[in-house]
Order: sequence, then structure tokens, then C-alpha cells
Amino acid sequence: MSEVSAPPAISLVKPRQFAGFNGLRAIAVVCVVVLHTAAQSRYSMRAPLGFLTARGDVGVTIFFLISGFLLYRPFAVSNLAGLDRPNPLRYFERRLLRIIPAYWLALTVLSVMGQISLGGGWQGLVSHYFFLQIYFPQEIFLGITPAWSLCTEMSFYLFLPFYAAAIGYRRKTERSQLRRELIGIAGMFVISFGVRFWLLSQPIFKAVNGHVVAICKPHCSTSTPLSSLVSTWLPARIDLFGAGMLIALLSAWYAGHRNEPRFLSNRWMPSMSWLLAICAFVVSGLLITDHHIINFTSLRVRMLAEPLSVFTAFFLIVPAVFGPQDRSVVRWLLRCWPVASLGVVSYGIYLWHLNIMFMVRNFIRGHHYWMTFFHVFAPTLALATLVATISYFVVEKPALRLKGRLAWWSSPSAATEDRSQ
Repeated sequence: MSEVSAPPAISLVKPRQFAGFNGLRAIAVVCVVVLHTAAQSRYSMRAPLGFLTARGDVGVTIFFLISGFLLYRPFAVSNLAGLDRPNPLRYFERRLLRIIPAYWLALTVLSVMGQISLGGGWQGLVSHYFFLQIYFPQEIFLGITPAWSLCTEMSFYLFLPFYAAAIGYRRKTERSQLRRELIGIAGMFVISFGVRFWLLSQPIFKAVNGHVVAICKPHCSTSTPLSSLVSTWLPARIDLFGAGMLIALLSAWYAGHRNEPRFLSNRWMPSMSWLLAICAFVVSGLLITDHHIINFTSLRVRMLAEPLSVFTAFFLIVPAVFGPQDRSVVRWLLRCWPVASLGVVSYGIYLWHLNIMFMVRNFIRGHHYWMTFFHVFAPTLALATLVATISYFVVEKPALRLKGRLAWWSSPSAATEDRSQ
């Protein structure tokens, strides 16, 4: 007589809409624009608050945590409940339709306009159009420079379904699965810390007049671009996604058992969470005194600032996930129309803002205006938002409507699909 399996103890509730995440995307993209415009206007190097604008790279950390949360939550729900995971083909279809059309549009238009270079020959075209530039030292500083993070995101997209299948293999009980998930996320932090620790002993690189130049440490006898490239690869950044996955795991567990801790529903929780995030952000700015080179390959800055950046992003996101979403000023701010609308087009802003900033800078210099931070930041954000809005309605939104229409495979269960992606 065959054994009848008991129903999962964890209940699969209707998927939540995480409406505050567009507001979080808005905060993230504004941080990135502030980082670049403050560096371009030299505000970060000479102004009293430059130590804060120099830490605008926390915006990329926020984006990575958002991806870790939204993408892993359906897998976490399925693993904990012992049910079928989301269809990986459907998952890849959504990811590609979300990322590729807008990126290819920006890459092509900026290249035709002569604003960016894609390198020489087929290798340059292939590396930039297929998110491979972070693996080639001669390409990493070409193309759309901020797109290095998209390459890291793409590698995470490929990694995630296989990780979810491995971590959920031969699941026994929900509690054993929860322990296994927590151990897996802890392993991500260990791997990332180990990679960054190794990178500290390697030469670092930056771009000088379009060439990759090594800045060796005194004890380095050889130089290789590997250390510069590895700092952008997934193993060095996996802890950022892991922090978002941790929030997703806790969210899935509490939602399934309907036993969210009481303190998460406290009316002061959102304000206290953001206060912790702000404190971590300020401390990271105070600890990092080298604001003259704003470069993602500055490994000393990365090693000191990244844990605090994770802390900042983590506590920014918590109020948008836990507790009653219709209460508190913090949640209202994340969901209000201007902020949420900026978050909707944030991807386009991220793609276009740097080259628009260079155009604004050249215009200011050509008309002999004094170039202050506000003179660069305000028109850059406004113009990037305009271009991103056009991109969203002309390219991104029509592409998103194709989800599920191009594929012959069956859709995943509605119970395990997060519509907030």
C-alpha cells in the first residue's frame, strides 16, 4: 500500500503585492545619480557633505537586495511548502524581457550617437550585447559603464534556479528546510567575504585615458587584471543578493505560518528601521576618507563600505516587506505617486543617466557656467527621467506584455509567482 504524504505544514497564501518596492527603486537610482553627478562636479571631494554623496554606490546594493528578495521569494515559498518550484523557462523569459529590450535600445542609440564605444570587432559587440564585458579587461570600461551591474545581475539570474533546486533537493520537513536555507545564505556571505579578502592582496586597476592601468600594492611583484574583474563577478557580490534572499526566506516563512513577530507590526518599526539604515550610511561615509577616486574597483573602499551598505539596504527594505503596509509615513513615502512613478522608470534612468550627465557637463562648460552639484544633478535627473519614461512606454512596457505569450511551456502555479517582479 502506497504511503500518503501529509500536506505541508506551511500554508501557501495568496502572493503579496510589495507596492513599496517601486519607491525603493527610486531611492536606489537617485543615489546612483547623486554619486556620479557629485563626482563630476567635484562636490564629493570638496563639500562638507561630500562624504555622503561619495557613498551613493549604496544604490547598486539596494538594487541587488531587491533582486535577491523578489526573485527568490517564489522559490523560497515553494521549497518551504514542499511544492513544485516556479517553471525555470518561464522565469528566464520574464527576466530576459525585463532586462534586454531597454538595454539593447540604450546601447544601440548611444553607440550610434558616438556617446559610447563598444570596442573593436565582434568581441566588443558580443561582450556588450550579451552582458559579458566584466569578463574582459579591455571592455569593462567601455559601453554603458553602469551596465557592469547588469552583468552581475545576469549571472545571478542564471545561478538562482539551480541554487533553489539544489537547496530544496530531497526536502524532509519545513524546519529542516528552513535550516538548510539559512546555512546556504550564510555560505554566500562566507564566500563573498573570502573572495574580497583575497582581492585585498591583489593589484587594483582603474581606467586612465581609456586604458586599464595597474596600481600595484608595494608587495605585489606581478600585475594582472584578474583582481579588478573579479570584484564585479557574482562570487564577490553574492552576499548582496543573499541579504535580499534572507528577507525573502523570512517573509515566506512568516506569511506561510501567519505568525509574523509582533514587533514587525509596531507603528515605530518603519521609522526605527530607516533610522538604523541612515546611521549605517553615515558611518560608512565617515569611515571612508578616500573620496577622490570614485571607482568600483577601489577594493579598500569596497571591503570597508560593503558590509555597511548591506546593512543600509537591508533596513531600508524591511518596512516594505513586513508589517501592515497601509500604515506609517515611511511606507506612504515609498508608495506615493511621484516616488513610485520614478521607481517604475528607474531602470531606464540607470541606463541613460551617465551619458546624459556628460552632455550636461559639456553644455555647462561650453557656456562658461560655474559647474555646481545642483547644476549637474537637476538637469541630469530630469532629462534621464524623460528619456527613461519614453523608453518605458515605447519599449519596456510592450515587452513586458509579451510575458507568457511567446512560450510554449506551461505557466507556473499562480500561488508561487510573485507579480511584484
